[in-house]
Amino acid sequence: MATVRFLLSTGRTSTQNLASILADSLPQVTVEHEGIGPDYHSRRVFRRPRNYFGVLGKHVQIQRKLIEIEDLLAEDKSYIDVGWTSYAWLPYFAARFGESLRFAHLVRNPFSVAASHATHGIFVPNVSRGRRTERIAAIHPNDPTVYHKNVAENAETFSPFEKNLFNWLEINQFALEQHDVPGFSGIYKFEDLYAANDPKLKLFLNRFAGPAQYNVSSPPVDKVQRILRTDIGEIQEPLLNAVLNLAIKLGYSTTELEAFWDPVALQQNYSARRL
Repeated sequence: MATVRFLLSTGRTSTQNLASILADSLPQVTVEHEGIGPDYHSRRVFRRPRNYFGVLGKHVQIQRKLIEIEDLLAEDKSYIDVGWTSYAWLPYFAARFGESLRFAHLVRNPFSVAASHATHGIFVPNVSRGRRTERIAAIHPNDPTVYHKNVAENAETFSPFEKNLFNWLEINQFALEQHDVPGFSGIYKFEDLYAANDPKLKLFLNRFAGPAQYNVSSPPVDKVQRILRTDIGEIQEPLLNAVLNLAIKLGYSTTELEAFWDPVALQQNYSARRL
């Protein structure tokens, strides 16, 4: 049976590389990396199911993409979207695509995700790029339907890095709540996919997209890398505690998180050009 597959994530989880491997290994499947980019307008429909039809009516590009996917399914052809910007539509996708829907949840440690998003200008006012993605795809602390309202009470004093951490927190909390939706194929950690001693990348690909001869030995694809142009600094305690608590629910150990949260190392790593 033809299927439509989506990857729930916050971004900055090697989705470009995953899409490249899948496209090369599954020529019979239509594979896209963020098929319409931020134009899913996920911020507008985040935890607001009544907004789905209004946004569909206003933004024809979304409807066209979904009709395109339905046309593929009608021809018994499968579709895979590997990215992050469609995350808030998962409940709608479940209703629209029914038994054809499959999805997985891919996570990465919050500190690397927040730093990496900041390099792309998300929530960094002195960087011109990233404004549109920030405005229509990312979750803002003052959005009306955020889950962690108590954490957002001090949002006016959040740094750009902290705002990106809050975005990680909200999207992953929402994704965690979708695990009971039919079609869920598991939660996976970015760090496990690329672990030096026992990488799980091929295992993930087989479970997410089905058995195939996946070439995971080619150099990773990451076409867009930027330099961090903001300070990481310290994290306010309520935000840090919420992030750590959720990360543990997602499968990270306290030891892992203590190692990941090194503001000096993060600042140095993301402020330098990476190969």
